[in-house]
Amino acid sequence: MPVDAERRRPRPRVIAWAVAALLGCSGAVAIAIGIADQDAAPSAAPDSRSVAASPSPRPEPQSGDRAPRGDASDELDYSAPVRITIPSIGVSSELVDLGLDAAGVMETPQPVDKAGWFGPSPPPGIPGATVIAGHVTWDQEPMVFFELGELRPGDRVEVLRRDGATTIFEVSRTGSFPKSGFPTKAVYTQPERSELRLITCGGEYDEAAGRYLANVIVWARLVDVRPAAT
Repeated sequence: MPVDAERRRPRPRVIAWAVAALLGCSGAVAIAIGIADQDAAPSAAPDSRSVAASPSPRPEPQSGDRAPRGDASDELDYSAPVRITIPSIGVSSELVDLGLDAAGVMETPQPVDKAGWFGPSPPPGIPGATVIAGHVTWDQEPMVFFELGELRPGDRVEVLRRDGATTIFEVSRTGSFPKSGFPTKAVYTQPERSELRLITCGGEYDEAAGRYLANVIVWARLVDVRPAAT
């Protein structure tokens, strides 16, 4: 497995607040997402309202899993996300499936140039927080979320679902957090409506440890749904 001996770090404003902390944290531990030093990532079932202490399998699609009336995702059924597009930073990536490893830490995307959907979290358009992560760098090369830290409130993120519907989110908050202070509850506690969390590595790069010292996180809210083409 390649080792990310990072030399060319992201632009200062990107690393300053490192948004989706999980890309290129190191070659082998690229996407530990900063929770390894804290709580295990929760199972985040669609009806969960608190952070779970241990993982559970991805919830099976249920015909009753629909967004509440009045939400932009009204009448959407459970359908996995397959692609993420972020026009303002030129991101367009297929989504791979991410689960939990034996240590209870989110897996890293493979191939490394793709973003990944954390399967225990609900898909977009279903009430709850959809979690998508990606590498910032790999072997000194920029990866899919290299410019995630450029996002600002109001920017749009589009997530295409397998059923053909496109869920459109608006960034509401961004932040950079040291790995020792990853905001587990703020990321994984499930909201009443469909929201999105994007995660990658950021902050200062520790040459000796071969990893970034922070995570960049983006919060976004569902604002629209584009139906599947007929």
